[in-house]
Amino acid sequence: MQKEQIYNAAVARIDARRHAARLEQERRTDEIMRRIPEAVELDRQLRSVCMRVFEAAGKEDREKRLAAIQKQTAEADRMLRAILTANGYPEDYLDIHYSCPICNDSGFHEGRRCECLQREISALAADAINQESQLALSQFDTFSLQYYSDLPQNEAAAMQRILQHCKNYAELFTPGESDSLLMLGKPGLGKTHLSLAIASVLIERGFTVIYDSVGALLHKLELEHFGRSKSEEDTLSSVLECDLLILDDFGTEFDTAFTQSQIYTILNSRMNARRATIINTNLTLEELRAHYGERIFSRLVTSKIMQFYGKDIRLKKRQGGST
Repeated sequence: MQKEQIYNAAVARIDARRHAARLEQERRTDEIMRRIPEAVELDRQLRSVCMRVFEAAGKEDREKRLAAIQKQTAEADRMLRAILTANGYPEDYLDIHYSCPICNDSGFHEGRRCECLQREISALAADAINQESQLALSQFDTFSLQYYSDLPQNEAAAMQRILQHCKNYAELFTPGESDSLLMLGKPGLGKTHLSLAIASVLIERGFTVIYDSVGALLHKLELEHFGRSKSEEDTLSSVLECDLLILDDFGTEFDTAFTQSQIYTILNSRMNARRATIINTNLTLEELRAHYGERIFSRLVTSKIMQFYGKDIRLKKRQGGST
C-alpha cells in the first residue's frame, strides 16, 4: 500500500467515525423526542430562537439581539439537560460524542494532522509491512511449559518467569514507559512465539506493532533507500514511530555498512524516543558485542535481558515429544 493510499484510507476511517457519531446523535435525539414531551417543546423554542437569529441580521441592534438570543439558547440548553437527568439520562445524552475530543473526528486540529489521524496512518502502514512479513502472530495459550519440564529446576523456573513476564508486559504495555526486551537463546526455544504473542495482544489493544525478521526488514529498507523499490512507502518512518517494533533473527542479516548504520539508527532513535523494541537473537551477549561493536551493543543492553533455556521445541515436536 503506497503513501497516498494509506493516507486516504486513514482519512476514510476518521470520516466514518464522524459520520457514525452524528448518526448516533440523531438516533438519541429521536428517542428523546418520542419519550419526553417536554423536550419536544424545548426543541420548538430553540427552533424559534434560530429563526430570530436570521431576523436579527442586518439590523442596527443586531449584536444586542444576538446576545439575548444566545442567553435564551443557553437557558434552554440548561433546562434540557435538567430534563434529561430528571428522566434518568446523562445530561450530555444529546451531545455528539466524537471519538476524538481534540479534532471532533475531523482529523485535523489547528491546521495540522490530529493525533488520531496520525495513529490511523501509522496503524495502516504497520499493517502493510506486517502483511509482507513471513512471521505469523502467536498466542500465549499455545505456549506450553511442558517442553521445559525436563530442564534443571532453576532453568525451568526461569522459563516460567519469562512466560509470566511476557503476559504482564502485553497486558500492561504503555508507550513511553514499557521497557525494551532482548530475548537470548538457541533456536527453537520460544523467543519468536512469545514476542509474537505479545504483538497479538497489543494489536488487539489498538497499539501499532511492526514485526519481521531483521534481514527481511533491512532488505526492504535498502531497496527503498537506494530507489530500487517501485513502492512509495516510507518503511523507516513507520519502523521508528510504531509503538512496538519486533526484530526476529537478530544477527543473521548481511553485515554491511548500510545494515550496521540502519540498525544503529533504529535502536538509537527508538531508545531516545522511549519507544519499545523486542529483539530475538540466537547470539550470546559476548557474540553480540563482537558482531556489532560497542556502539550498537551499548544500546542493546539497555533492554531487559531474558535468557531462554531448553532444547529445540520444533525438534521435540518432530520426535513426538510431550505437548
